[in-house]
Amino acid sequence: MTVMNPSVQQYCAEHQDKALFGTAPTLLALRCAYHDEAATMWMLPQLYDLSEYCGVKEKLDKDQMTQLARIIVTEFGYLKVSEIMLFLHRFKAGRYGRFYGAIDPMIIVTALRHDFMNERAAAIDEREHAEERAAWEAHCRQVAKERAEALAAGRPMYPRMVTQTEPNAQST
Repeated sequence: MTVMNPSVQQYCAEHQDKALFGTAPTLLALRCAYHDEAATMWMLPQLYDLSEYCGVKEKLDKDQMTQLARIIVTEFGYLKVSEIMLFLHRFKAGRYGRFYGAIDPMIIVTALRHDFMNERAAAIDEREHAEERAAWEAHCRQVAKERAEALAAGRPMYPRMVTQTEPNAQST
């Protein structure tokens, strides 16, 4: 709770790959490692920071903040704490709308469920495609290397195919 405090949100925003794909614990892991309320207790300073930052007259009260924290932990327990912090930074940066007069917990949950999760899914897809491309390129380099070595050694680059018209052809 002390290491991943609200001031780390900026770091998560500056290092989005680490936030999304790093080794930070999930909210569920906090619950399992410590106690059921550990993730909720971690969320409270994060939400308080958001509430204070927004500068609206009506802030989240303690009950709203606790309920919102529990909802986020229950609905999004699979997210890493770094992902939550990235979301909160983006929210504060105005990426998901703004509040008028009062902080609305429904706007926060909706932005997390729709906007952030869509961005997260797109980042995961992009990373998977990049990994697939890298694997394919590595395979192509290996095949090219093997072909060049075969050519340099005077070996055929492709195995000779045996046809039915050749003598001693194996039947299939």
